[in-house]
Amino acid sequence: MYDIRLAKAADLPALRLFIEKQWKAKHILATNDVLLDWQHLNKETGDYNFVLGLEKRTQEIHGVLGFIQPSQFDVTMQLKQLCWMAIWKTHDAARGGKLGRHLMAHLEEMMSPAFLYAIGASAMSLPLYQALGYQVGRLGHFFILNPEINVFKLATVHKSRIVPQIQIDDDKKCIAQVTADDILQISPEFFNKQKSASYKSAVYLINRYLSHPIYVYQAYKIQHALSTVGLIVTRICSHDDARAIRVVDFIGPSDALRGLGSQWLNLLREEGAEYIDFYNAGVEESDLLASGFTRRTTNDSTVIPNYFEPFSKINVEIDYMVTVPAGQTYRIVKGDSDLDRPNLLVKSPF
Repeated sequence: MYDIRLAKAADLPALRLFIEKQWKAKHILATNDVLLDWQHLNKETGDYNFVLGLEKRTQEIHGVLGFIQPSQFDVTMQLKQLCWMAIWKTHDAARGGKLGRHLMAHLEEMMSPAFLYAIGASAMSLPLYQALGYQVGRLGHFFILNPEINVFKLATVHKSRIVPQIQIDDDKKCIAQVTADDILQISPEFFNKQKSASYKSAVYLINRYLSHPIYVYQAYKIQHALSTVGLIVTRICSHDDARAIRVVDFIGPSDALRGLGSQWLNLLREEGAEYIDFYNAGVEESDLLASGFTRRTTNDSTVIPNYFEPFSKINVEIDYMVTVPAGQTYRIVKGDSDLDRPNLLVKSPF
């Protein structure tokens, strides 16, 4: 019933209309060509990284599966190493035809990725992934509150939670902001030590974050004595004149985070932010706790909002799927896939 292929430039009007009508009205990928091209245009082939399901007779789009590869931001990275799934949606007219599965099967056959991830997986899709033999899980949500703030506008906090955890600071460690040039000067050995399936390069970090066409990100190195032992990428979100610092990426062994409690508090103070938060899987919880973070639980009365475009004062759970074999190390952060992507075109005050 369907022709399944990659989207071409000529398909963009129909693709935008499908996203607008079937996924979400005024969705930014349907209205902003700059972001669409930055995230999904394959600059080498001119195709767009969307698998389309076209009804054979009418050639109307009845299903789409968007995907993002690290090579989108560094062409030297292995094309078949990793693939993040993005928008995955079928038209009601395709119901019962298993078009969604066919789109995914085409993606796997066409790209042959070593590892396929779906981050922000829906409750409906999780049983399907499990039936296919893939791992599913939920990102841990960790946070540090600013102890100098008494009235929180963004978060909902009980006074007993404001006092930071007691942790031992490592006086040989510090966090220092870095530029793109600084990142390029970091030894390749640092990047080559990554054990996670989702390897990331210096060029990837620069193009994915510091060269983003809309968002403004900050990059920091974790310095231990004279060595760089970790890299952190953050983004500041705001609402009602209040700020939050979101950790969106981290490269390095998780124990690089240990002993940074006072460093995080200094950053909160400098930015005047209510909290720092960090969604992730694959970073050791014990190292995060030793860095001053607290884990938010599912039924926690403390609210650490995730949505800022528009702002919503609710806790959000983020589920995921990985095709990584059991026992293989992997890491997921909020900057992966398109979780940290603009939803509204609001000019940043930063």
